[in-house]
Amino acid sequence: MSQGNGLVSVLEPCDSSSQSSVIWTQLRDMEDTVERGVEYDKCSVFHCANVKCNLVLGDSLGACGELQGLRAIICLKISKDVRIRGKMEMSKEGPLKFCTYKALECPGCRGFVGLVLCSTPHHLSSLRGLFLLLKEAVSCYMLKSCTIVKASKLCFENRALGKTISEMKQDLEAQLKRVELLKDMMTDDSRLGHSHLSLSTTVSH
Repeated sequence: MSQGNGLVSVLEPCDSSSQSSVIWTQLRDMEDTVERGVEYDKCSVFHCANVKCNLVLGDSLGACGELQGLRAIICLKISKDVRIRGKMEMSKEGPLKFCTYKALECPGCRGFVGLVLCSTPHHLSSLRGLFLLLKEAVSCYMLKSCTIVKASKLCFENRALGKTISEMKQDLEAQLKRVELLKDMMTDDSRLGHSHLSLSTTVSH
């Protein structure tokens, strides 16, 4: 059995069905396409800047820019372990004046590492629901150089949110297609098992 990453890598073509082999090939091709689209040598992993903690908060693949006034990294996604505090708070001054938000908490040291905007003035409406990781709370492990750099020393390129959301939609559609192909594979194998069972029953009689 293969030992690569992802769901597809733990599957092998099923000899009992030629269609299963075709499905396996389709799944493998889709995963290869996704892998080739990512330049991993330019990626970094976001860690909690607390030296006694250092837990992973996210990575640069989920980042789409930065909010300079707040010195925060704008992220479409972060680690699922990062906790969103339930209490709603309001900022009465600064770049987030009149915004309501929920704080992001490190899963290890429980420190404040960022926030999620819930309601905002019109000029910040595009940031609602996104994750803002404070640069001062983040250290970046650079995959290419294997070094740790303070996020405050880096500039995060702003990407068009419309394009990024479109890319996420494509990824979601690809994942849904994988699920449908896997369901087809399981259905074919189930039918094959029933046909063997019917044949065995007939012979025994």
